[in-house]
Amino acid sequence: MKMTDLSRVIGAGSDDIARVMRALLEYSDAWQVAGHANVPFADLLDILQKLRERELVEFDKSDLRLTEQGEAFARELRVARTRDVTCPRCAGSGFEFEQFHDAYHQFLPLLKMRPPAEATYDQGALTAESVFRRMALMYARGDVADQKILLLGDDDLLSLVLALTGLPREIVVVEIDPRLCKFIEQVAREKHLNLRVIQHDARERLPAELRAHFDTFVTDPSETIQGLLLFVEKGLAMLAPGGGRAGYFGVTLIEASMLKWNLWERHLLQNHALVFTHISEPFSVYGTGMEANTGGMSRIGLDFPPLALPPRAPWYRSSFFRVETLKEFVPPADYDSNPRDELYQDAESLDEAWAVLARDKAQSPIAIPQEFLNASAMRAEQAQTGLGRHVIAEFWNCENAQSENGLSEAIEKAVRSARATLLDLSVRRFYPQGYSAIALLAESHLSLHAWPELGYVALDVFTCGDADPQKIVQHLEEHFRPRDTEYIKIPRGRMRDAVVPEAMSLSHVSP
Repeated sequence: MKMTDLSRVIGAGSDDIARVMRALLEYSDAWQVAGHANVPFADLLDILQKLRERELVEFDKSDLRLTEQGEAFARELRVARTRDVTCPRCAGSGFEFEQFHDAYHQFLPLLKMRPPAEATYDQGALTAESVFRRMALMYARGDVADQKILLLGDDDLLSLVLALTGLPREIVVVEIDPRLCKFIEQVAREKHLNLRVIQHDARERLPAELRAHFDTFVTDPSETIQGLLLFVEKGLAMLAPGGGRAGYFGVTLIEASMLKWNLWERHLLQNHALVFTHISEPFSVYGTGMEANTGGMSRIGLDFPPLALPPRAPWYRSSFFRVETLKEFVPPADYDSNPRDELYQDAESLDEAWAVLARDKAQSPIAIPQEFLNASAMRAEQAQTGLGRHVIAEFWNCENAQSENGLSEAIEKAVRSARATLLDLSVRRFYPQGYSAIALLAESHLSLHAWPELGYVALDVFTCGDADPQKIVQHLEEHFRPRDTEYIKIPRGRMRDAVVPEAMSLSHVSP
């Protein structure tokens, strides 16, 4: 049978069939085939079923093997067995952690004490060796020593590993699971570790004091399209502006196809000033237990005994990505997730694999968000509604306009209140009187000019994205305490042929 014929019969791509055949040549254990095939789990099961039906694969208890016909077919496809050339000491990571020997042996008993993984939070726990190899990679790239590090979720307890080294300047964990928060806090307190824990649902906006603050972030996102981008872009929003900041995240091909990887990578490169510096070999190995839903196989009538048995060794593995910001980088806006977005489960997710097969789906149907399919249409729609908002404010009879003292602090507070990002601020006093302030925001700008002798301040604030210029104006109004105010609000960036309402003038005179 030709590859194209088999591909049509099985309903999978020829590249996926070749990957599965190669894994079958190299491994007999069914779980190891699943871990090394680089095909989403649901698709893998479907391909294996079809290969067995055509007598290309047979099984013996928990083992799989190609039949003579299957091996002949592999040769016809030019799929060859390869020898394992992975370094046994570093597991293909390229990094050892011998110099962190003391921290490693302090960590081992902590890992045994951690709360069990909770499926509700999409949790899984890396082996101790995998956690330390991740840390070693971060350390080698200069992203640990004297750095401010944020962890968005920490079911692997990487925060404790980092803290046990004593190297980071600051470590902050944002974690939704109250059990993990309590455990990490207790260990940090008992061992006097430099570590702070914030219990928070990352689907909501993060605390304002974390924004644009960190040198490095680490996250293990869920692997739906929106889920990965939510966690990674929230991490990016917490990095300080400019070049040389780093973000790390783990991704697997067991629950995410290469199509998803392509969509993620294109989106991140097109929308942020960053570069991918590392996509590691999948040296990050999870302990057994990731296959928790295998009991569902009997319920839906799948006759595939090798995967009905528990794995004999860890099999679930992921790659570790590193991105680095360029000098043009500005932190994106933080945001609340869309309740309609599927953040944790799709047809490629491990927990959903059995249900997908029960519905007799030959391939995992990924719902690709519209913004990936028609970006130009999205931009056109945005141009109709406007790219930003501009507020021009007049403050008259101000009680606090005589001096620029405290103005920088007031502007910083006002910018934070609007969830905007302050990149640069300059305040200049003029002779004999008067002063100006210019603030460069990631979302645009703020300018202010004061005539103290008249008690008058002229202010304009322009922001794009989710930042609200009205909040900035309101906070500065509290600082200057004018008796008379006037605002003009102007939508910016509409298409020239769109119907644009006249600028709206709102006046207010305090009693």
